[in-house]
Amino acid sequence: MPNCFFSQQFQLNPLAAALLVCSLTPVYSQFTHAEENVIEKTQAPQKAISQQNAQFQNTASKQQGTKNQDNPAATDEAQAFFSQYYLNREQMASLPIDQQRPISATCHGTWVTPIDINTKAVNPEQATTVITADNGYYDPDSGSELSGNVLIDQPGRSVRADKIKLDASQTIAKAQGNVQLMDAGLLSNSDRATYNLNNGTGQISNSLFISETQRAHGHAALIDRQGNGITRFENAIYSTCEPSTKPVWQLHAKQIELNENTGRGITRNTTLYVKDVPVLKVPYFNFPIDERRTSGFLVPTTGYSNDGGLRLSVPYYFNLAPNYDLTLAPGYLSRRGGMLEGEFRYLTENYGAGKLSGGYLPSDDLFGEDRKQGSYQHAWQIDPSWRTAIDLNYVSDKDYYTDLGTDPSSQNILNQERSWSVYYENGIPGLTGLFRVQSFQTVDKSILDADRPYARLPQLLVNYRGGSPFGLQYEAQNDTAYFKKSIEDGSALESSGTRIFNRLAAGYNLRNQWGYAKPELSLRSVNTFYDQDSVTSQGLNPNNDDNQRSAVVPQFTFDSAMVLEREGRFLQSITPRFFYAYAPYEQQSNYPNFDTTTASLNFDQLFSPYRFYGHDRLDDNNFASLGATYRAYDNIGLERFRVGLGQSYYFRDRKVRLDENDPVATEHNSGPALAIGSQLSRNFSINGNALWLANGDNSQNDVQLNYTGNDGSIYNTGYYYRRQVKSQNQQSYQQVTAGFVQPLHDQWRAMGYMQYDIKNDLAREWLLGFNYDACCWQASLYGRYYYNDLDDPTMEDIKPKRAIMMEIKLKGLAGFSGNLGNLLQQKILGYQQVETLWNER
Repeated sequence: MPNCFFSQQFQLNPLAAALLVCSLTPVYSQFTHAEENVIEKTQAPQKAISQQNAQFQNTASKQQGTKNQDNPAATDEAQAFFSQYYLNREQMASLPIDQQRPISATCHGTWVTPIDINTKAVNPEQATTVITADNGYYDPDSGSELSGNVLIDQPGRSVRADKIKLDASQTIAKAQGNVQLMDAGLLSNSDRATYNLNNGTGQISNSLFISETQRAHGHAALIDRQGNGITRFENAIYSTCEPSTKPVWQLHAKQIELNENTGRGITRNTTLYVKDVPVLKVPYFNFPIDERRTSGFLVPTTGYSNDGGLRLSVPYYFNLAPNYDLTLAPGYLSRRGGMLEGEFRYLTENYGAGKLSGGYLPSDDLFGEDRKQGSYQHAWQIDPSWRTAIDLNYVSDKDYYTDLGTDPSSQNILNQERSWSVYYENGIPGLTGLFRVQSFQTVDKSILDADRPYARLPQLLVNYRGGSPFGLQYEAQNDTAYFKKSIEDGSALESSGTRIFNRLAAGYNLRNQWGYAKPELSLRSVNTFYDQDSVTSQGLNPNNDDNQRSAVVPQFTFDSAMVLEREGRFLQSITPRFFYAYAPYEQQSNYPNFDTTTASLNFDQLFSPYRFYGHDRLDDNNFASLGATYRAYDNIGLERFRVGLGQSYYFRDRKVRLDENDPVATEHNSGPALAIGSQLSRNFSINGNALWLANGDNSQNDVQLNYTGNDGSIYNTGYYYRRQVKSQNQQSYQQVTAGFVQPLHDQWRAMGYMQYDIKNDLAREWLLGFNYDACCWQASLYGRYYYNDLDDPTMEDIKPKRAIMMEIKLKGLAGFSGNLGNLLQQKILGYQQVETLWNER
């Protein structure tokens, strides 16, 4: 008995999924005759559909007399057929709850086919097929003939027809009049069909089809199911728009061939129509119909900018082997020239997976030089405890991604990483480790060698944590690394060498419902040894201790807090907190600084004993911090008000500095730190922070307001201010940012983002656009003005980038995309949640 060939083909390509249903005819093993009318065996959704819509009579036979002969899918009779299975919201609400389907907010209805999309068809060899008809005739010499409401029903599959004839061998079946072929989520209607039950070949004429899964429908003049898994479609029409005599878009293909053996489909003489206007004609197109990867063209990308001009890139995918592939994307920028991008991916059986990618534009007409970019990543999970990773990156100049990058959300990185890392975890409880070799390419060539980061050649990090259930905790930490930075421009003396940092700590963590107390005692040490190049550069004597530095500093900390609560209209809590740290001073002013920077002071930093990020300095401490946090929650769990206030009090000058030119910190207190926030409602929230210096001057403050509407709108705005504080390595800036997404009338939305530099009186970036989201298509048009992240916009020779971009997406097919969604997600806080709300509204 033949098998249904289409059961696994409907997930990847919507055109193939919708068309494959048209060649469905189920096998059957037995049948019964009825001279009386019988109850049709069909699913409940079909009954409900019939109750909501007028019965469609003799659709296929009337199509020849309609007014639109060029597009059979647009005839009145075809639309009457489609309308039976396209339910609006009122019709959907009348169905039982378990049979209702969600309707997109951008559509007036959705498809509901007779057999539920989640129904799994039974293997034909194991299924019992029942045939019912008003009349049946059997002649052993001439065959069988069934007429009047003929229904061939099998679990998960059905066929209807006015008449079905079987030849004497019971092999060739000919169906005539309102032939409907049904599968899970799939339906076709034709005027006649011929099928060979033994080899699965046959022809279906003048067929309308619906794919509920893909939300698609269309028409094919002839479907020729050939042997060897090949099916051909003649004069096929396909669209994912709502049923209409003039859909927004549709595809017309002279011929479509689906080959199950290769997993590929081929279309010839295909034209994309928008309304009745042909806008794109493709003589030949090759596409996948299953999960097998096959070589072929991918969706092209396009864009326009003021300095690059028009850009077009056409990627081609090479399926080289099951475990590796290659994508090459030749492109052209009208003001710069031709370029080539590529990506090679591979997967090994025992050694992980990796990716090699790059781009090359020879002799950039504007830049005057070759532009290049390359990267290599590899990850390998050796076993449950060990894994390794390689990350190598190169770019020819700091403007490469801004000028040539295809993703507008990509950001330039000043220091491109090149590293090999080995990780240990999930082995010995409490023990973790990292071994890595790491260097950087500083893409801004104007930066002095002295200001570039050190390479770690190599670095070993080992950490062990343990304790008991009763509160005892202990920890051992080691960070050993060789740091290398060659100074070739004379901007400083070389200071490369080896640094060994160790820390041993033991503490007791006492916690209960009313608070906690945690005393901890630790011992820290740092040892630095200059290498030969540094000894020579600094004129040190290699025979004495001038080329090495060492320090050992003990430290004691005590952290405690209480939680006081009061119930009433609001659940209120006050959490006073006390923190103390002590560590003696050890002179380190002439020690090298490999990777350490000053920590920015904020509310949380008040309760940390470390003033530096990194292990090149051991803090000297003798201070206490006092703070309190007040919170009020309403009866639905909203944090209606939160405020935290804290301050540090110093009992001794802090003499340890990163640079010996930095002043000694002699202040007796830190100045207050304030953190405040409120959920004013489910939709609106506000958060702010403020920090003052010991002399009363405001050091920094910021405030952010966020509104998220139930209609899918979002508004964000923020103000950020910092003054220059050299002792904290803090640079000054004053900026305001704002972003919004606002639904307009019907399916229209407006969206925008702005970052304005108040200090320099210039806009660093703005974006403004409009988005239209319809049932079967989506379009966005937006303009963007921005600077390279690595440029100083206050310099006269630095010019902003200007771009006008448009995105068009045909839902269920493809589109031209500029990755606007990625850009908005990066710029606008909460955009992803709002986008989900918009799509599900």
